[in-house]
Amino acid sequence: MPSRPSLMFINLANDGAFNRVAVASLASPDGAAYITPLRCERVYFAGGRGLCLSVTDEGTIGPEGPVASRWAEIFDEHFTIRRRIKLAGAPSRVRVSPDGRYAAATVFDSGHSYADHRFSTRTTIFNLDSAEIAIDDLESVETRRDGAVFAAKDFNFWGVTFARDGDTFFATLDTAGISYLVEGRVDRRLMNVVHPGVECPSLSPDNTRVAFKRRVGSASRGWWQIAVLELSSMKESLLTAETRSVDDQVEWLDDERIAYHITGEGTPADLWAMRVDGTEQPERIRQAAYSPAVIR
Repeated sequence: MPSRPSLMFINLANDGAFNRVAVASLASPDGAAYITPLRCERVYFAGGRGLCLSVTDEGTIGPEGPVASRWAEIFDEHFTIRRRIKLAGAPSRVRVSPDGRYAAATVFDSGHSYADHRFSTRTTIFNLDSAEIAIDDLESVETRRDGAVFAAKDFNFWGVTFARDGDTFFATLDTAGISYLVEGRVDRRLMNVVHPGVECPSLSPDNTRVAFKRRVGSASRGWWQIAVLELSSMKESLLTAETRSVDDQVEWLDDERIAYHITGEGTPADLWAMRVDGTEQPERIRQAAYSPAVIR
């Protein structure tokens, strides 16, 4: 396996290893890759532990054909699955805390996606130390806005990103057509609204900025631009070098660059990267790949 830092991703090349998790050198992400035995829809790895969101056909036949089962699979640094926990819906987002203590998975209720202007999500946080569920659904955690309890029946949470302490996290809360950045603590089971207009946050390695996708136009349009939020000042900057819609939770390659997937030319998706200071144009770093995760 490549030495660290390295880039983990899901291989989409039609080469016999489709949907397998692969790892390449971060210095040469388009080079030779180590192919693991894992097959995932989304994957992330940090602190010696990983979470693979997978879909399997268990052989059950329903009215419309084979019934798929969705799983959160906890794996170790040898890519050995330590436990499988059944998911309630289609896999969407996944993150692991830098210390490997917690992981978060977001799933859709059947038939939905972020492109729908009406959808339902469920975000679960797993304790990877015990291989158990820490918070079954973020909707069960108390949320506050301006010091007061904030609650509504239409709450949806997705896109968790963890801080270096392993306990602090940020996520998206969507309600009444507005997406908010919330900051929470797993151990305290508490979240606070931080800033509006944020979807799929990703915290920088130095924990000072959040990269996210900002919706452009109406909810039914399904178009997003990448932006960066300075947490100390709450100042936003749109990354206008990328003119295409980016419907992804980006990954920080380091403190200056981010990676994300976009539908490819002749491939299901390709991985792209760009600097957050806007000094360079986006660069394709890997063809036929998505779900990037840097192993530091």
